[in-house]
Amino acid sequence: MTIILVKKAWQLRRPTLKLLATGVVSGWLGVVGLPAISTAQWPLTQQAAIAQSSDVSDEEIAQYAQAALAIDRYRNTAYTEIKDILLTVQMDISDIDVSCTDTQDLSEVPRSVRRDVREILTRYCNQSSTAVEDAGLTARRFNEITTVHQSDTTVFERIQQALLRLQEAQ
Repeated sequence: MTIILVKKAWQLRRPTLKLLATGVVSGWLGVVGLPAISTAQWPLTQQAAIAQSSDVSDEEIAQYAQAALAIDRYRNTAYTEIKDILLTVQMDISDIDVSCTDTQDLSEVPRSVRRDVREILTRYCNQSSTAVEDAGLTARRFNEITTVHQSDTTVFERIQQALLRLQEAQ
């Protein structure tokens, strides 16, 4: 598992804010995702609806950005805590699958710290889910927008701009 920070040339104009916005979106997606609903279990009609959901409203973009910023704060805390715990058993966080989709299967984590890691991960997942709901989205819609933004550069850029506006307001 790696943290992917994507930085394009146009993002260099306002390096601090652009880097932060990019880090927020790619960082929490690359490290620990929100509890995802497996698309393999969805009927084809629902999968097609997601593929066509690039009609993401401005309100949803703002809600998504608000949730992403909150999630990133929780992700940073959880990531640091888990990394520190794993270092006590000479293990690197990149050696394990850390995600909200299966907090029960941490079999690669030594038993001596598995419970602590699971508790931190569960807390993070619950906080993330609450942040999404507090922002006015459902977990399903948040995940749909996440899927769309990964393949639609227009949606990605709209989210980046919303993140920048929120960060500048803080």
